Amino acid sequence: DPEVIILMPCGFDLKRTATEASVLSSRPGWEDLAAVRAGYVYATDANAYFNRPGPRLADSLEIMAEILHPEVFQFGHENRGWQRVPEVAP
Repeated sequence: DPEVIILMPCGFDLKRTATEASVLSSRPGWEDLAAVRAGYVYATDANAYFNRPGPRLADSLEIMAEILHPEVFQFGHENRGWQRVPEVAP
């Protein structure tokens, strides 16, 4: 039962990941997941930051840090490299 869900589908930019995330809410048991109940579902710009290792590897780690520990890390990637996806909540 995940506490946080980070979506990073191969080839999807941030907008497409956030848009396509809505299909998850129809999956059986989705609404029972702790991350969904708490609103900790996030979309990322997977195409730019996670699907191809390279010069943006440090940025990818910063994005993960911002999502997992926002009280400690703020690198300025929110709404550019990632965003919360509230519409996938039940």
